Amino acid sequence: MSTSLGGQTSNSCGSTARRGRHVEDHTSELAVRSAMERFIIWKALNAHAKVRVMARQKSIDPQRRAEFKELAREIISKDRAAKKYGASQNTIGEIERALKQAFLDGVTAGAGIAPEPIKSGLIWEQVPPRPRETLASLSFGFSRRLGTTTIPPRAIHRFLKDGKYRWSFETGEGVPGDRSIADGSARPLIDLGLLAEDPNCANRFELTSAGVELCQDYWRRSDADDPTLPKISLRPM
Repeated sequence: MSTSLGGQTSNSCGSTARRGRHVEDHTSELAVRSAMERFIIWKALNAHAKVRVMARQKSIDPQRRAEFKELAREIISKDRAAKKYGASQNTIGEIERALKQAFLDGVTAGAGIAPEPIKSGLIWEQVPPRPRETLASLSFGFSRRLGTTTIPPRAIHRFLKDGKYRWSFETGEGVPGDRSIADGSARPLIDLGLLAEDPNCANRFELTSAGVELCQDYWRRSDADDPTLPKISLRPM
């Protein structure tokens, strides 16, 4: 139906159609905007979740990581000993049980239940295997089983040989002995704060208070035959 107003022709059906298209266009625009907004919000939430996951991954207790590594060393040690002596060893089963326990611990942590702290301060498991042997050699006098608990901790001397650092244990006379060890067996102890240079004698190193405390704890566990005490070496005995 058309009407004439002042020489102008108006088509009501056409106007209605145009209004309908305008409403449809507006509705589509709102739908697109709504979808885009939902997508932006989803991305923001997803990014936040990733940040939280990464934060949790980075916040793993270094002591607990050391225990995981120690468990892996224990499994490898048993496997090597079994191969050397022809004994049976279910290495795959040991690995499966360790992975299962780690998975269950992860599920528990993901539920917001924090694991119990191991202890405050450095633990023996965090010391690398080669430096462990150095610490034990410096502090064997702490062992009650040896009956020599009055022997003070030994010192160790650093020297250059063929352009590389070597370390020699001090004898009872206070001089470096003939036996020496590689730099990698002693230097990490300095980085861990367990060994420090004697301020009165260059290149002579002694156990720090933290080193003494850690060694005393080691020998206490050793004298008590603590089954959880980490191995110093992976070589089968």
